[in-house]
Amino acid sequence: MAELHILGQLQCASNFKDNSLFCRYSFQAGPNWTVVSGCPEGQTVTGKVDHDRTVVWSHPLDIHYVTKGVQGWPKLLVQVSCLDSIGRSWIVGYGCCSLPAVPGPHTIQVNCWVPATTSITDRIRQYFLGGSHQLIQSDIVNLGLNRFKLKTQSKGSVQLQVTLLLRNFSQFGVEYK
Repeated sequence: MAELHILGQLQCASNFKDNSLFCRYSFQAGPNWTVVSGCPEGQTVTGKVDHDRTVVWSHPLDIHYVTKGVQGWPKLLVQVSCLDSIGRSWIVGYGCCSLPAVPGPHTIQVNCWVPATTSITDRIRQYFLGGSHQLIQSDIVNLGLNRFKLKTQSKGSVQLQVTLLLRNFSQFGVEYK
């Protein structure tokens, strides 16, 4: 079987307006892919923004897949959340990226977005009470189904540093240089 080993870290988040952020993440892969070791989902610690509007997490990633085919190549989904001074949290950004199919080190910028407030009432509620609109179905993030119907607002980005190790892919006709 072909193998993919993902080593790296969720490095940081930048350009979010909130002061205290953490990130939930999950790797999504097709039905041909099986996790051999590692955890395909997790959560970073909460970090405070610095003077550059950056939150550094340096959260380690280590996951090992085996596969029978390249269909359904793994994607990374991120969900950045804010934690306020009284312990409430809400989502301030959704993002998704496909991992490169080339072995070696990669730095990936995952741009994040949230559903936009559409009414003045929602804006006032969000300003005074905090929080934001959240997705009921998170499949919209990675599949893109019906996402074109959403009105969204750009947020910050999450930086990912990964090294990909591929083994036995040539048996499946996959060549990489």
